Amino acid sequence: MQPFYEFIWNLFSSQALLKVTATAGLPLTIILAVMFIRKKNHDERGWKIIGKASIVSFSYIMIMANVIADITGRDFFAERLNYLFYANTIQWLYDTVILLEIISILVLRKIE
Repeated sequence: MQPFYEFIWNLFSSQALLKVTATAGLPLTIILAVMFIRKKNHDERGWKIIGKASIVSFSYIMIMANVIADITGRDFFAERLNYLFYANTIQWLYDTVILLEIISILVLRKIE
């Protein structure tokens, strides 16, 4: 399991990753805001779709928060944690939650 932790450590301690994920976070946030604001979503069906997608995203963030806490609580990370690792972790979690919300809305629109 040590090589996996080493890979995670190297990836999330990269300043380049932080720049990429922070840059990706802005367009994802704008896309989600536009999806919420659209007139098409101001009816009962639109709010139902957004609500279901939000439940999926909330479930994902709760699961991932526990996975992240478990991984960072291991001895391998205990003495190494720093600002860059935390910033990358939080930014990655934010980006994936927003991306999951967008995908969920698009899928639920097709299904319902």
